[in-house]
Amino acid sequence: LAMSNYNTITSLAESPVQEGIMYAGTDDGLLHVTEDGGENWTKIEVSSLPGVPNRAFVNDVRADLFDASTVYVCLDNHKEGDYKPYFYRSTDKGKSWTKLTNNLPKKLLVWRMVQDHVQKDLLFLATEFGIYFSPNAGQKWVKIKGGMPTIPVRDITIQRRENDLVAATFGRSFYVF
Repeated sequence: LAMSNYNTITSLAESPVQEGIMYAGTDDGLLHVTEDGGENWTKIEVSSLPGVPNRAFVNDVRADLFDASTVYVCLDNHKEGDYKPYFYRSTDKGKSWTKLTNNLPKKLLVWRMVQDHVQKDLLFLATEFGIYFSPNAGQKWVKIKGGMPTIPVRDITIQRRENDLVAATFGRSFYVF
């Protein structure tokens, strides 16, 4: 991520609910959406999202596991000295966006997001300072503690068979919850 030269796709997501819906995020502040498997694409400038600066980096884009019209995006603007958290949801395939950072710290880079595969409103964020979760679709966030250090978590996923949350850190380690 640190060595991008713009015009690079940084994240891809395909809807698990409806065939043909895909999202692509880039390092130069663009999101692209297709509803026909890639025949036609609509470009979305991330600066059109409420409060997002021009050319913010798309760290992650995730299609909702339960609703074909819902998508999430994690952005960051740290290359411009801006360390605010940028995490948004669209329920209309990217036409409009809602900011979901609510009670997150004012300086918190958001790297990745994962949605629970059983409880649709349970969201997890991998951030520069650990993992946060929301049991209510991003209305309120809680930092995971209990042995989890305050370190950059660069990737996060759920291993469905075991129902484990797995987090990979920038410190070359991973944690299983």
